[in-house]
Amino acid sequence: MTNESRLAKILRAPFEPTGGEGKLWVMFFTSLLLVSGMNFYAVIREPDMIEIEDIQNFPRETVKIEGILTSYVRDPYGEQANRIDLQVASHDGNSVIKIRWNVDLTVTVPPIGSVVTIEGEVSEWNGRIWLQSNGYGAITAKEQVIQFRGETLVHVAQNPSNYANQSLEIEGYLSEALSPNVTYQSLSLMDNPAYGNSDHLLYMQVEGRLEPELGTIEAGSHVIVSGWLQYDERSLRWRLIAQATSVEVLNYADPVKIKWDVEPYMLTYDVGKMVIIDGTASFDGTNWWLLGPTPTDRLCLLASPEDISNNIDGISDEWTGRLVWATDEAVICLDRGQQPEFGNPHGQIGDGATNMLDVAQNPFGFANQNYTFEGWITDPISPDYDKGYVGDGPDYYSRNTKLRIHLIGEHVEWIEADQLIRFNATVIWSESEGRIILEARSWTLGDTPEPTALNWGDGYDSWRWEVGKLVSITGEAVTDEDGNQWVNRSGSIEQVCLLGDGSESSQQENAGEPLTWIGRLTMADLPLENTIYFCLDVR
Repeated sequence: MTNESRLAKILRAPFEPTGGEGKLWVMFFTSLLLVSGMNFYAVIREPDMIEIEDIQNFPRETVKIEGILTSYVRDPYGEQANRIDLQVASHDGNSVIKIRWNVDLTVTVPPIGSVVTIEGEVSEWNGRIWLQSNGYGAITAKEQVIQFRGETLVHVAQNPSNYANQSLEIEGYLSEALSPNVTYQSLSLMDNPAYGNSDHLLYMQVEGRLEPELGTIEAGSHVIVSGWLQYDERSLRWRLIAQATSVEVLNYADPVKIKWDVEPYMLTYDVGKMVIIDGTASFDGTNWWLLGPTPTDRLCLLASPEDISNNIDGISDEWTGRLVWATDEAVICLDRGQQPEFGNPHGQIGDGATNMLDVAQNPFGFANQNYTFEGWITDPISPDYDKGYVGDGPDYYSRNTKLRIHLIGEHVEWIEADQLIRFNATVIWSESEGRIILEARSWTLGDTPEPTALNWGDGYDSWRWEVGKLVSITGEAVTDEDGNQWVNRSGSIEQVCLLGDGSESSQQENAGEPLTWIGRLTMADLPLENTIYFCLDVR
């Protein structure tokens, strides 16, 4: 055999199938065909149709849902983005999902009330879940079967002036809980039970008490509200004014499930809501805490008497309670001590005093008679003025009733906001003012409340509520070239004018460090400069 023949045989041998080798080649090509077929099936197969309430179980998966289109907004952030955000509710109205649809803004959105089928990827960030849909075929309308009662939020939002000064019936979800024991509550009507996922929010004022059988209506509850739509010139926004008796509950909301992995500031959106959270109860000898999976996960816990008697220290469980802001600790807490039918806590009224709430509910039953009352002055009353208001709670949040008080006689000192007062008064019905007036002829005042501490940087919106009240602020007193005194924030251009006897700057020089100044907060203006600024009157 020649050398060329041997070389040709060697090169050809590996490719000549012999027995078992031939079967291996067949299996190899068959497996390639199967893999290609599976990939092709994965590309062309329809996504699974799931229920809206189960969507959190399919993170980063492409799914299909079916529901009722209740609201939408084009280019939600006004950045010329080809995006439409939609709200789709389940057929029973209990669940709502937000859809972010990336598509040309010229596309025709199905009419509100249409039954739509939506395909998209389940996306999640910081506790918020939505469906990410792309392209023209991602959303299809099946039919329009829902007849909304009254108007929808999206139609009012698109042209509110068409509905101005009209009685409307609007369907939506509550942004905060409605308590049965509060006579005035402000909140928003939303097109999604979750505040962060809502596209439309209508500011709403609810006056009066809820029907007793309704109990507390939790945040996120599906409701129909009948009210009067008007433009509020003071706050430059539209608002719906409604009576508590006109709130109809379609579905009560379940407690909100919160997670440890969300940013702490996100919890502020759920303050006031009933929530559920997994954790381990812990007692450090002074305070109770809920501990999460990592060492930094910790939530203040206001344990109920039952929790304490059952010694829940060290128990891991799923805990339900109301998320509250504890003013004494300045932290967010899970309040386990609240009863299901909770109300704002009231001040403790002394013995022998008549409840002002009873007077407010039946004024003519008390008119022209003398009673002893006890309450808290709501705003400062100066020595040269004799009228103000007294409430049955020491602050805005704990107060249910506020009545007009007329002091008959002289008082040489200021009566401060939130100061306790016990007085004897005649209940007078004023026909000219259309309200009850308590004519006080003798009174006893409690201790003067501590001044409210002002924080630099809070700005006008925060400080304006303290005008007329005793406040404190820490800063450096200086005198400008015109002889005016100011309190400056160290290392900043922020300042408030200081009204005193002129010696304050000298006190500052002697101290050599920023001082805490206590006085009454007032406002002054510079007409020529058309500006308004705050002043601290320490005189």
